[in-house]
Amino acid sequence: MRPKLILGGLVALMLAGGLALAQDAPAGLKSGPAAVVPHWTKNASFPTSIPEGVAFHIVEKGDTLWDLARRYMGNAYLWPQIWDQNKHVKDAHWIYPGDPLVFPKLALVAEKAGEATPPAGPEGLTEPREAAVGAAGAAAGETGASAAAALVPVTEELSLQCAQYVPREREDESLYLLGSELGGDKVALAERDIVYLSKGSNAGVKAGDLYSIHHFAYDVHHPVNGHKIGPKIVTLGWLKVILVEDGVSTAVVEQACYDVHAGDYLTPFQKVNVPMVVRRAPADRLTPPSGKINQFVVDLQNDAMIAGTGDLVTVNAGSEDGVAPGSVFSLYRIMYPSVPTPRNVVGELTVVSVREKTATAKVTYASTEIMVGDQAELR
Repeated sequence: MRPKLILGGLVALMLAGGLALAQDAPAGLKSGPAAVVPHWTKNASFPTSIPEGVAFHIVEKGDTLWDLARRYMGNAYLWPQIWDQNKHVKDAHWIYPGDPLVFPKLALVAEKAGEATPPAGPEGLTEPREAAVGAAGAAAGETGASAAAALVPVTEELSLQCAQYVPREREDESLYLLGSELGGDKVALAERDIVYLSKGSNAGVKAGDLYSIHHFAYDVHHPVNGHKIGPKIVTLGWLKVILVEDGVSTAVVEQACYDVHAGDYLTPFQKVNVPMVVRRAPADRLTPPSGKINQFVVDLQNDAMIAGTGDLVTVNAGSEDGVAPGSVFSLYRIMYPSVPTPRNVVGELTVVSVREKTATAKVTYASTEIMVGDQAELR
């Protein structure tokens, strides 16, 4: 069987002498495997194929993330979950005809997870805009003022941009800081410092490029079975390239979340999207189990021993489990497991960013200190 070809929102299977349509996935979406037809788009890093069993949509003229979330997920405010699954879409305001959009696993998404106001356009518009491309604007009057007023950001943009995370494996560390313009006279680097990078134009580095600065801290292990989950990566800030030569570049540190040092590595900068959620009462001892994902707090930010309201933590559940920005976890302990006693609910988390196997979440409520090993159940 040859690859399926996607053109203008149609999925076709090219067979000798004929054309066959792919079977629809649930909720009206198509399902892979499929190959994506080359097309003009500013989202040039779009995937060229869709894996088997993955639900997807091919953008048509007039589509918006807002409308697609309403059509396929039943709630237009879930559009950030679509954007989070499609890293090739650089700006949520603009999606192009022919672009593939992979959809999250709908069955495990928490109720109202990831709700957010639609992104405003260049002129501050929130209604859908249509040009050569689609836009992620909102349909005016869709949910009413009362729903919009209930939405609140989970965290501040800067704290999320500087958040630590746990990927599946070590990242590419070949682009790194050689040192600063001041040489050995300054060890800890900060904002406005001029630094040298290990690669230049021969590796594709260009003046104006933005890179996030990272540092490998340690390997995170499961608190119960001890298995390795992944490396803990500390985001130190970001920099902008100002001068490029063949094998070296010069950059300025634009933001320092922590001290920056020679040897810290760089990855292309990706602007974060702060989830918006609806306020609701946290779970308590009378809240029954949800029967959804049940995992653990596996790491705390800044190597802390305990965490409280406002702190960031890592849980070992990610996009492969259906977790998305805005998902909410209840935290609990069984004080006497040998009995066992009922749940002691100690707090609640709201997810702010997701990797394949892990998620970074903010403690939005804590009745006592939060520790590694506390159990986390998706609400």
